[in-house]
Amino acid sequence: MRYRLIEVFVRIFLWIVVFIINILYFARMMESFPDWLETLLITAGLSIPVILVWFMPSSMAARKVNTGLRYLDKDNDKAVRYFEKYLESKMLTDSERKNALRILGVAHHKRGDDEEAIRCLNQALEGQDRDNDLKVEIMGAIGIIYSESGEYEKAVEYFDKTFDIIFSMSKAHIDKSILIQVVNAYIRADNKEKAVMIYDRLLMIRGFKRDKRVEELLGI
Repeated sequence: MRYRLIEVFVRIFLWIVVFIINILYFARMMESFPDWLETLLITAGLSIPVILVWFMPSSMAARKVNTGLRYLDKDNDKAVRYFEKYLESKMLTDSERKNALRILGVAHHKRGDDEEAIRCLNQALEGQDRDNDLKVEIMGAIGIIYSESGEYEKAVEYFDKTFDIIFSMSKAHIDKSILIQVVNAYIRADNKEKAVMIYDRLLMIRGFKRDKRVEELLGI
């Protein structure tokens, strides 16, 4: 956070410099300056906006994560490298770092390295983050990874924690295909009754709609 504040002050200072240079130029006050100084100021006035847009640390970090997202699913090895470079930035807030670790974990999973995926996701859960939406995404992702690897008991353990948060927030935005995976994990963990109870509670949340495929799996 300290680095982010430093950058903010630097940005403000540089924009003030650009503003002053423009005033000097349009007021024709530069005409009295030596040629070398006038050239220097005009060059600075043109260069500083480029620096602010492209070469400030936060801008460079943003380009890395955006490039990583473009490679996700297309070339997950490259995606991992860009996310790892992004995480090296000292400009990230705690929430940005945790979200990047979540995406990095997903990228590792997509490239078949579930051990590293779980490590990244668990690292994203460390600390006292109050962002419950992010916690839901992280724990849900861990549960899906365990489910897809056939470790249904572990999957259910994380799904239980995920739904505890969802019900405490009274809002649920769950992709139907993901919900089917979740329900299937409970069934395979021999805990169908818990899946039925969770589905019934989800139906009580405003905006959550019934799904015939889920109900067929649950036999309701």
